[in-house]
Amino acid sequence: MKWLNKPDKKSITPIYQQIKNGILNAVEDNRLLIGDNIPSINKICSEFELAPGTVIRAYEELREMGIISAKQGKGYFISGTQIEKKTKIFLLFDRMNAFKEILYDSFRNEFSEETEIQVFFHHYDSKRFEKLVRENLGKFSHYILMPHLNESIQRIVQRIPEKRLIFIDSLPPDLHTYAQAVYQDFFNDIYYALQYKVEELRKYQSINLSLSKSDFQFVPVAIQNGFAKFCHEHKLQHNIIQNITELNLKNNHLYIIFDDSELLNTLKIIQKMGWKLKEEIGIISFDETPMKELLAGGISVLSTDFELMGKTAAEMVKGNINGQIANPFRLIYRNSF
Repeated sequence: MKWLNKPDKKSITPIYQQIKNGILNAVEDNRLLIGDNIPSINKICSEFELAPGTVIRAYEELREMGIISAKQGKGYFISGTQIEKKTKIFLLFDRMNAFKEILYDSFRNEFSEETEIQVFFHHYDSKRFEKLVRENLGKFSHYILMPHLNESIQRIVQRIPEKRLIFIDSLPPDLHTYAQAVYQDFFNDIYYALQYKVEELRKYQSINLSLSKSDFQFVPVAIQNGFAKFCHEHKLQHNIIQNITELNLKNNHLYIIFDDSELLNTLKIIQKMGWKLKEEIGIISFDETPMKELLAGGISVLSTDFELMGKTAAEMVKGNINGQIANPFRLIYRNSF
């Protein structure tokens, strides 16, 4: 029984699922062939000190899959090796917004209608993130996670087999896994993108990065650090502020804004003050959406290519692309600064 590891009773993966996965892995690796006997329920219970119901559930699910059968006098044996390869995807976003729709549509369009994709949201809540992953372990062929959280997620994601795990949009800094990823390199992305229009930025008294502090927006620390490095190196006066209000919004200053609700509110204040974009105040938004090309004559945007990100993640699921890939990022220059 070398092909079946002792179940880890401290694991968040159910014991029955560990037994089931052990047999399936042995079949996939040709360590178990058609006709090979597998241990009886009593033997596994005795060997690993398990309750019979746990092993019965594992064997029953394998029997329903056509992998094992039982015969009088012969016990349990491998009766099939055609493991269903249906693509069933667990997709965990932080929250839904306009650019996530672009990302999702791009990803979804790369698969046939038979592919099942279930979307979940953690809303920047690490406990909800862990609960959603834990409750769905072993139920999907692939797990695609958007880990926009300040807490470590290593403990939970290490329960997912690396070959089934893909990170999207962000790569956790404390990650100890070689799982695949298509991600934004937040520090370098903003640092290099702003250099494209550094001379246009110099006309403003200061460059202000608004963190858009709310429960609905996550601003990676790496972006703040990349922004600060760019401004220091180019000797630009700069500030990192918590949010934008009518009291702290000033003309002849430029504001980089993450949250779309804050963007709209800021444009309302500018309109109320009678200031002209580009001439008297500057705005750069984060994350491209079709609306921003038309809004207020065109809003300049710092953005990764979400359509390409979705396609790349899909190719990783299909096995056509491997590795940890930084997604392209750029400054889209329009009429707002």
